[in-house]
Amino acid sequence: MSQKKVDAYKDYKKNKKEILKKEKRVAKIEKGIVAAILVVFIAWFGVSAYQTATRPKEGEETAVTTTEVNMTDYIDYVNGLSYGY
Repeated sequence: MSQKKVDAYKDYKKNKKEILKKEKRVAKIEKGIVAAILVVFIAWFGVSAYQTATRPKEGEETAVTTTEVNMTDYIDYVNGLSYGY
């Protein structure tokens, strides 16, 4: 081995702990970025699928239904209750 290679190997051996720590940190950051991208993609796909499923068909109008409720009997009942305070 040349002296240059020997010196590089000694430097690697001396700083091995820090080098491995840095490599692990970079690997975790890369995995986190990939996970975030996957979450965004899955969320986008879910929202798109939901919007497609709930979109009304062409030429189809959405019907609005209204319901009227007669609350007079209920109001009379609540007013007739006596509270024992």
